[in-house]
Amino acid sequence: VSVSTVSVVINNKEKYVRPDLKAKVLKAVNELNYSPNSIARSLKNQETRTIGLIVTNITSPVTPTMVRTIQKITYEKGIDNMIVSTEENKQLEINAVNSFVSKMVDGLIICPIESDNYDHLVHAHEQAGIPIISIERILPEEIGIPSVSTSNFETSYQAVQHLIAHGRKRIALIAMPIFGSNTRDRVNGYTKATAESGIDDPSLICQTDYIGSDSYTIAVDLIKNHKIDAIFAISQSIALGAYKAIIDCKQKIPDDIALVGYDSVDWMDTVPVPITTIKQPLVEIATISTNMLLHYKENPGCVLNDVVIPSELLIKRSCGC
Repeated sequence: VSVSTVSVVINNKEKYVRPDLKAKVLKAVNELNYSPNSIARSLKNQETRTIGLIVTNITSPVTPTMVRTIQKITYEKGIDNMIVSTEENKQLEINAVNSFVSKMVDGLIICPIESDNYDHLVHAHEQAGIPIISIERILPEEIGIPSVSTSNFETSYQAVQHLIAHGRKRIALIAMPIFGSNTRDRVNGYTKATAESGIDDPSLICQTDYIGSDSYTIAVDLIKNHKIDAIFAISQSIALGAYKAIIDCKQKIPDDIALVGYDSVDWMDTVPVPITTIKQPLVEIATISTNMLLHYKENPGCVLNDVVIPSELLIKRSCGC
């Protein structure tokens, strides 16, 4: 058969080919163990059918939800994914973006690290022509890259107000370093709520690393030396450290110390006192960002706006309810 006949069968356009010819091609494919040359295809079609995904923490239990959602959508479109975790390291992010540019990916979904320099993203977007969507964190407007994020400020403010409504006056905050707008907004939501109620105390604001590795130690110090009656933990890993610290210090949740966490993961419902937490719309963020990227890919130059999806305060027992 002709090269064009093979091509339409391989590319799933065999409705244009007689059944007997299709059978011949598929038989030959099987016997020769043939697979198309993706590099040659990319050069001819100027697309790799691949998108890059850059996350900040591959060990976080919230990351797989987003990755699975993105992969499900792209798989149905015949698009592959390449994933890089930056571990909140700016140079790793720059290297990853440059690597994806060199590999000619068709698009990029990234949770970017805040900095004074976004040249690598501007180059990839404007000069290399790669559509980019920012997830979880909002980039400066002048960068020209749309974002899909959630209501970190509003829901954090609501969570702390809820603790205040329960009569808590010594509410500690254990936060991560501010690598992006999401963390800053959570901290600002806390500070606004405590300031409005006249119970703000800078000594109760503490910082751990991005994976919350010393959140247990920080929580123990807050309990023993600062007479706290509540903790607002702005990640699930920090909430876990705080929960262990409260128990080990022989305090009761929520009688002695109330606890509000972030993200909804399995352990929060399986502990003796289920955790009141802020649930982020992870599936929605991943779905909308992927569809935005695919839409931009099919409609270059279209204008995409930032999208903010509300988070939800899930009331359990650790807050005092």
